[in-house]
Amino acid sequence: MQKDTKILIIGAGCFGTSTAYHLSQRGYTSIRVLDRYPPPSCEAAATDISKVIRSDYNEPLYARLGIESIAAWGSWPLFRGLYHVPGWILSAANLSKPFVEGSIETCTRLGVKGLEVLSPEQIRDRFPVVTGRLDGWNINVWNPTAGWARAGDALARMARAAQANGVEYISGDKGYVRRLLFGEGTCTGAVTADGTTHAADVVVLATGAWTPSLIDLQGQLTAKGHSVAHIKLTPAETAHYSKLPIMDNLELGYYFPPQEDGTFKIAHSQFITNTRTDPMSGITTSIPHTFTQSPKDKLPIEIEKTMRRNLQRVLPELADRPFSYTRLCWDADTADRHFLVTPHPMYKGLVLAAGGSAHGFKFLPVVGKYVADLLEGTLDEGIRRAWQWRVGQKVTAKNLAHLDPEVELEELSGWRGTDTSKL
Repeated sequence: MQKDTKILIIGAGCFGTSTAYHLSQRGYTSIRVLDRYPPPSCEAAATDISKVIRSDYNEPLYARLGIESIAAWGSWPLFRGLYHVPGWILSAANLSKPFVEGSIETCTRLGVKGLEVLSPEQIRDRFPVVTGRLDGWNINVWNPTAGWARAGDALARMARAAQANGVEYISGDKGYVRRLLFGEGTCTGAVTADGTTHAADVVVLATGAWTPSLIDLQGQLTAKGHSVAHIKLTPAETAHYSKLPIMDNLELGYYFPPQEDGTFKIAHSQFITNTRTDPMSGITTSIPHTFTQSPKDKLPIEIEKTMRRNLQRVLPELADRPFSYTRLCWDADTADRHFLVTPHPMYKGLVLAAGGSAHGFKFLPVVGKYVADLLEGTLDEGIRRAWQWRVGQKVTAKNLAHLDPEVELEELSGWRGTDTSKL
């Protein structure tokens, strides 16, 4: 690409913003980012109070990228004050045990220090703040190098840094892409909700969970909602639970140390799909249903009950506390959990940068570097193969995270704002 190539990035989440930042660092002078919302885009999976930063993977590619990202989180002035390292406990009940076992093996081979396999009793001895029985926490590995970042703040800082380098961000109806433009086998740009045509030489589609409803990807991506809730703690409780490590059971939910303002975040591990037909593209697929668009809606009753049962296993004294905030956080998953960062095989000028698969944010500092390498034709061949277009791929691996079957939103109850059902 020439430095004045007109680059249009659709989506201002982790993949889109990191790509814009790295391209601008390399001297590209005509970069435009479109998103319905200003940075940090409120519906992006990356926009959150906290996300885990870790290298625990059974797949060496992501373990290496995790180690690279941890170094950036800890050293870049851009992220100063946003990154915290309390360590974490990665666990599984049954289906995800092979993933945890493989993560231990891979991280040990790559030289990650301090890994320890702990029993539930050892966890309670080391972290007395954990008072639950930890039933279902059947394999547990402590990693002192893992931490968390203030995700929304980090995304906003990177967007500002990109803008300082000359990247143009457009939001509102002028940034809300409703369809892509094609001509003679080439993607030539996009049309936004206000009718504006944005022409480009290269289009990077980084629209996360919305990607499979914008363009037919033949089943390579599925939009999945991850249930998140906050509990508000008192100052005394905040001090008490500040001793909590990050705790993540891949089947029974995960828990963060509280924020300084007393916000205690928990999340559920079973994902939700929402099969609909997009009125613009005509594509039938899982399409995000967000509380930004439907602010009266809430978590389904069945999900909240399960989240509370899982919290009972860890911190039973908090299991009945009211939720001060809930969210369905939507991401686009691939069957094999590899990203989809690849040229579209049928449309010249169109590049996909999506498929975060519930683990993409930690790579915010570096993922855009690899997208930029792809655009410049220098991407490592092993990474290129892992992230390539892969329609019809059959995945039978049993060592992946999050193997619980998804549930359709319509099959759940009590989530509509007009529903008066009680727990």
